[in-house]
Amino acid sequence: MKERTLQDAIVQFRKNIDDSDYANLGAKGKYLTVPYRIKFVRDFFGERMSIQTDSTELANGSHKFRANIYIDDKLVSVGESKQMKNADKEFEKQQTVSIGRGLSILGFFGDELATAEEMEQFLKPQKKETPKPIVKLVPKQKVNIEQMANDWIEVLKKTAQHSVSVGKFEQNLNPLRKEYISELQTIYTDLIQFQRIETAYISLQKQITNRKQ
Repeated sequence: MKERTLQDAIVQFRKNIDDSDYANLGAKGKYLTVPYRIKFVRDFFGERMSIQTDSTELANGSHKFRANIYIDDKLVSVGESKQMKNADKEFEKQQTVSIGRGLSILGFFGDELATAEEMEQFLKPQKKETPKPIVKLVPKQKVNIEQMANDWIEVLKKTAQHSVSVGKFEQNLNPLRKEYISELQTIYTDLIQFQRIETAYISLQKQITNRKQ
């Protein structure tokens, strides 16, 4: 039986999303909840996936969180968040935010491109708002996803050139993934471009390994 891939998971994830799976963020629109994403990836990958979180205490007593997401013992995504206040249950909330960011970078997001502020807003109690009149928006210029993919592949190549090991390659990519998160989320909506990136990523890993031999 063919082993189900990350690409298979993203395709099925997006097909299964229903409007009822979104949480209402009021004026900020809607947001696909973190528990929904976690349940899907757990059901899809089973024991092949693991999510490990850790926290670092800062000087002011708050914490910085990091969520490492693994598939088949390979680190595939990292999400981070920072506790800005010592309110009730804020520790657990920000831990959840870090996981949500990691899953979003990996490709598990809804029709929205959720920002960090939206994720934090989702975790706050929501106030009822008076419905606002519908405003028709002028369509944006079509995004050139292929060019976005080309740009990210160039980033991968340059990073690989300065990485002495596969582990260092992944470590160097983590801050770049956060910097390019909006572009990556857009690219992941196009399966052809997503596959191009995956192919380039695997090829560069092999090149780094061969250099060491």
